[in-house]
Amino acid sequence: MNAITRYKLRKVLKYALVAAFVAWVLTLFSGDGVDPFVIAGWGLLGLWTGVLEEFLFGRRFRSLAVPFQFLGKVILVSLLTVALIVLALLLNSERFTLLASDAPYRVHEIFVMMQFYQLVLRVVVVTSIAIMVVQVEEWMGRRTFLGFLLGRYERPKREERVVLTMDLVGSTGLAERMGDLAYYRFLNHTYSLMTDAVLRNEADIHKYVGDEVIFTWPMRIGLREHNCMDLFFDITQRIKEHENDMLREYGVVPEYRAALHGGRVISAQVGHIKRTVDLSGDVMNSVSRMLGLAKNMKVDFLVSAELLARMPAVGERFTVGPQHIVPVKGKRREVRVHEAVRKAIEP
Repeated sequence: MNAITRYKLRKVLKYALVAAFVAWVLTLFSGDGVDPFVIAGWGLLGLWTGVLEEFLFGRRFRSLAVPFQFLGKVILVSLLTVALIVLALLLNSERFTLLASDAPYRVHEIFVMMQFYQLVLRVVVVTSIAIMVVQVEEWMGRRTFLGFLLGRYERPKREERVVLTMDLVGSTGLAERMGDLAYYRFLNHTYSLMTDAVLRNEADIHKYVGDEVIFTWPMRIGLREHNCMDLFFDITQRIKEHENDMLREYGVVPEYRAALHGGRVISAQVGHIKRTVDLSGDVMNSVSRMLGLAKNMKVDFLVSAELLARMPAVGERFTVGPQHIVPVKGKRREVRVHEAVRKAIEP
């Protein structure tokens, strides 16, 4: 099972959990007794919503504005769900008992019953909230979303993080040659190719800055199984696997240079009208300088000696080059860096 499939399955499970929670809250407010089997049924509705979203809708709504994406998904999920409910009633028998009533009804009578439309309304509300919550979590990133919910970033917080910044080689010339629209499609295509590697190595995408993308990890996760080192090489390998498609569509294959550093950063929520979580501190300044040195040296990947010291087994899978010194603007200290290359896997 690849990383994208695991990601999709986890996302489907999120839909189920959110739908079950929302249904439980609505049941409490309605004053009805909480039946675990009924709540489990709403969880199945969330599961069904997630399956439709991830394996049927896919990218079909991506070309629409965000409100229309949301509205289209809610309408389709609700229609398909109601259709399934009606089909189940039709297949069950000519007469059925609806909800808590003991009186049997004929199937065609369902469309004139208040209970049916109350059920439809609840389906729409639960699916709408489930889709909205999971989509917002996806846009913000799981850790950032949870941080906002828990108020983690209301005050600046020191934390140990790994930061990888990647920059597209020759971006200015590519943009001039392609034109704005084609260059945007080129970047978006390239970023989509990174998805599998990002998920596999448990990275968070901190931000896109034009043709530069910044990834971060909590220190423990970034160092685990050399996730922070593998990400760059997994991305370049993924691009190489699709180089024929890129050449055919854009006439060029993207190449990246990257710098990797880690240490203490300040994480804080910034802004009022538009809020975001930003990272600041010496690590961010240093990794930017390291990327500049990588460009000057014309090497693909530089990693700080400080971070390498936290990975004693790095030599088993990576070849580490000689040390270089990077002066950090505004600081008296220097950052020591090494070029690194991943060793070829022997068959």
